[in-house]
Amino acid sequence: MPLPSLRFAMRRFAVVTALVLIGGAVWIFLIRDNGAAPPPEAKDRERVEREPVSDDPIVRKMSTAERVDQVLMLGFEGTDPGAPDVGDLTSRELGAVLIRAENWTGLDAGKRLVASLAQNDGVPPLVATSQEGGIYRSLQNLPPPERALDIGRDGSPEAARAWASETAEALAGAGFQLNLFPVADVATLDSPLAGRAFSDDPAEVATLTEAALEGCEESDLACAPLHFPGLGAASQDTAEGPATVALDLVTLTDRDLVPFKASSKRAPALVLSLALYPDFDAVTPGALSPGVATGLLRDEVGFKGVAISDDLGSGAVTATYSVPKAAVAALDAGVDLIQIGSPEDADGVAEALENAVKSGEVEPERLAEAAERVLDLKRDLGLIDD
Repeated sequence: MPLPSLRFAMRRFAVVTALVLIGGAVWIFLIRDNGAAPPPEAKDRERVEREPVSDDPIVRKMSTAERVDQVLMLGFEGTDPGAPDVGDLTSRELGAVLIRAENWTGLDAGKRLVASLAQNDGVPPLVATSQEGGIYRSLQNLPPPERALDIGRDGSPEAARAWASETAEALAGAGFQLNLFPVADVATLDSPLAGRAFSDDPAEVATLTEAALEGCEESDLACAPLHFPGLGAASQDTAEGPATVALDLVTLTDRDLVPFKASSKRAPALVLSLALYPDFDAVTPGALSPGVATGLLRDEVGFKGVAISDDLGSGAVTATYSVPKAAVAALDAGVDLIQIGSPEDADGVAEALENAVKSGEVEPERLAEAAERVLDLKRDLGLIDD
């Protein structure tokens, strides 16, 4: 009699053991593997969910690397279409390319160079320059021969409009779409910007800046006044090294911001200063400061166009930042188009921006927003359509 009971007990033990083993396997599969890498399908779903939502059909199709290129304005070496740098630039869909004095050898050669830069199978770049006037122009054989200070002495809005219109017509005729112009800073004669500014009177600078922008519009050239929120009171030229605008916010608002507020609805783009503004951030250049690039420019002034940084290769930046780190800070702060004049300074910038977005240091939505604004300006200028 005891044998059947023993066989029953052994059978029950075997069943229980099997159930325990099965349960352990399920636990290992469902719980311990919970921290393991998800299957490829899950990874793809997660990646798609993190993609920034964009209403722009071009931005939606772009990779992160392509969006990064769209927020860069790069200078280059060379004076003709066969230069290696020119080939490198045209193989990318950049936001803008910057023609500097060393690239320009004359009108005929310059036109060929501009035309070659604009040749792109995808989204063409804005071809930009800095043509302020007089000795402050990159293209010496094109107008205007007069400086802003010369126009300011007359104080005539009509003269400012004609001055800018002549300049814009010549640049548009040579194939340009963007001029970093006019200087909208309020500057006294002892300012580092004295020769480049209209006047030391905020109302007069505002009137002449608006008139100059009207002249740009007449020739369908985008002009970007500079240097927001005002560089006239800087301790030195930001190209040379760190500079401070030691004005409190009330003075800055009543003086330096007046021309930018007046022109903010007409200007398609603005160039942001690299000076230090202690009321916002005593150690961070303006274009790299969220308080300036977003809080003041977007929230207070209400500017809707493209925010362009001044050249991040300037001494005001490189004294304390590497250019790639400065580019990441500028994009994160609210800049849409990052200007780097020297090709040597651009090394590693695109990679740093791409890595910053992928790591979460810069939100994907911020990059998408910047690329959208650049593309909208290109649409307004007839460079692309949808």
